[in-house]
Amino acid sequence: MARWQYRITIHTTNEILELIPEIIENPPATLFCDVEGSCYFESEPNPFTKAVEDLLNNVGDDGWELVQVAFRSEQLVCFWKKLSA
Repeated sequence: MARWQYRITIHTTNEILELIPEIIENPPATLFCDVEGSCYFESEPNPFTKAVEDLLNNVGDDGWELVQVAFRSEQLVCFWKKLSA
């Protein structure tokens, strides 16, 4: 019978920045949040959001489904699940 398998990964700011292929001279605003806690991406294309996408896709390529993300100071905590055989 198939069961869920869970995984938690922690990704640092430096880990995400390493995925950006070149130095960004004038970094765009990556996102902004209002007082109600809603956050918005300001501009496209954005090398920082692309780096986060690449990081998440790397784990997703192994069959893991992203369940939730928690943002901490200089860290991204990801909760994943997948069906085990």
